[in-house]
Amino acid sequence: MTALREPRAAPHADLVRTAPEVFSDCVAAITARLAARHDRLSVLDAVITAYGDLLAPAVSGTLIADPRGGYALLSASDDRVRFIELPQIQFDQGPCLDSITGNTLVDSLDLEADRVRWPRFAKAAANEGIRSAYAFPLSLDGRAVGGINLFFTRRTELVGWQLRLGQSLANLATLGLTQERDPRRVERLAEQTMTALNDRVHIGQAIGVLAGDLGLTPEVARHWLYEYSSRTGRSPRELAQALTDGSLAPADLVAQDG
Repeated sequence: MTALREPRAAPHADLVRTAPEVFSDCVAAITARLAARHDRLSVLDAVITAYGDLLAPAVSGTLIADPRGGYALLSASDDRVRFIELPQIQFDQGPCLDSITGNTLVDSLDLEADRVRWPRFAKAAANEGIRSAYAFPLSLDGRAVGGINLFFTRRTELVGWQLRLGQSLANLATLGLTQERDPRRVERLAEQTMTALNDRVHIGQAIGVLAGDLGLTPEVARHWLYEYSSRTGRSPRELAQALTDGSLAPADLVAQDG
C-alpha cells in the first residue's frame, strides 16, 4: 500500500488570521447548508472540507456509534480513510473509539509511541503513513454519538485555538446530523421564536418587579432570578409568572438564597 502524502502545508498558529476569507467561506458553506436543511451527509461533507482547509490533515473521517452496538464509517475525505478507520472498528481500539466512549477530545502526537495504547490500530495506521491523530466527539445531550478523526502524516501538535476550532466544527456536524425534517419546521421555528421572544419580555418585566421592590439594579435582580432558578429547578419563565402575578414575593426569592 502506498503511504499517504500530506496534501498541503501543516497547520500553523497564524492560519485563521492570515486567511480570513478561507475561514469565512468554510463557515458560510456549513451554515448555509444548515439553514437550507440540506441532507445530513451534505452538511457533514462541508464540515470535512472545512477541516481540510483550516487544519490541514492528510485525511479525515467520521465514525458513528450504532445504538445496537458497534460503529460505522459515516463519511471520509477520500477512500484512503477506510484503511485507517476500519481497523478501529475491526480491532475495537483507537482514538475515535476512546473519544466516543469518553465524550472528549483524544489525541496522539506520535502513534508509534502509542503502540501500547492502541497496538493493533497504531500498527495499521503506521502502515498507511500516519504519524499523528486527533479525534473530536460528536456530542449530543451529554454523550457522544460519534466522532471525527483527523490524521496527519507528520508529527502535528494542534494548539489551543485549533483544538477549539476542531471541536466547534464537530458541534456543527452534530447539528447537521440532528436536523428536524418535519414539513412544518418553518412554521414551528416561527412559533418557537415568538414564544422565546414573549418569554424574554415576560422575564424582563419580572426583573423590573424584583429590582423595583428591593431597590436593586437590573443586573443584580437578574442574577437573583437565575440563581433562584438554578437552585430550585424552577424555570425562569415559571418564576417570572410567579413574580408578576404575586404568588412569589421578591423578598421571599432573595431570602432563600444560601
